[in-house]
Amino acid sequence: MMTPTRPNPTITIGPKKGASSMISRIIRTFELLTKEPLTAAELARELDINRSTALRLLAELTETGYVTRDAATKRFTLVPSQFLDLVPQRESVSESPASITPVLAEIRDHTGEATILGVPSGTTMVYLAYYSTFHAVAVVEQLGTVRPMHCSALGKAYLSAVDPTTQQGLLRRMSYREGTEHAAHSETDLRSRVRQARRDGFALDLDETFDACRCVAVPLYIKGSLIGAVGISGPSSRLPESRMRELGAYLTTKLAETDRLFI
Repeated sequence: MMTPTRPNPTITIGPKKGASSMISRIIRTFELLTKEPLTAAELARELDINRSTALRLLAELTETGYVTRDAATKRFTLVPSQFLDLVPQRESVSESPASITPVLAEIRDHTGEATILGVPSGTTMVYLAYYSTFHAVAVVEQLGTVRPMHCSALGKAYLSAVDPTTQQGLLRRMSYREGTEHAAHSETDLRSRVRQARRDGFALDLDETFDACRCVAVPLYIKGSLIGAVGISGPSSRLPESRMRELGAYLTTKLAETDRLFI
């Protein structure tokens, strides 16, 4: 315990300039990575710092576990589960991975394809649960994977179910840089696809996130609250659009039954 050197020590309200600058950079980095994954060079441009400084910052954040790096794309993304642990969660949100797990397994067993639970984080969807396909040829995913909403079936399914104000805000914040040539690369294009998803009851990713990979997803409700989306994914060679629509109809019915079980 420190002994005061004077009767009435002064209290400094603000941090030193250097510390303030670093804290501001960290917060800004989190804000940017919430919107989309970035390389060190892209982050450096956004923060107006040199690339080596951006790399050191990202390396430190990666060591803490709050940021992760995709070796294939060299882009850095947030690890949402780290942030979720910092704040109290609504019962329906905190229990959703565990409560929906048996349903994901049942869907996988029924369809033979991989199933995914994704929840929103900024303008991205984060994979919280995943059941792999039984097929030898598979699209392998990992827990904690982050995908942009605009080019993923999970993202479009979620967007189709949120209120108009929230949807508009999300669409305006997206960069539309991720995804293949088949993805929506403008707010107008994405809005049209989200409307279609709302009409159909499910959203499609037809080679939009990655070439030769497809997914169909439906909004997930637990106890009447929108939690995220559940999807079925696999290679394009095994999932023509007609099959995707069959799976979409099945998912819609299955998740409607699931929501009623939690009420």
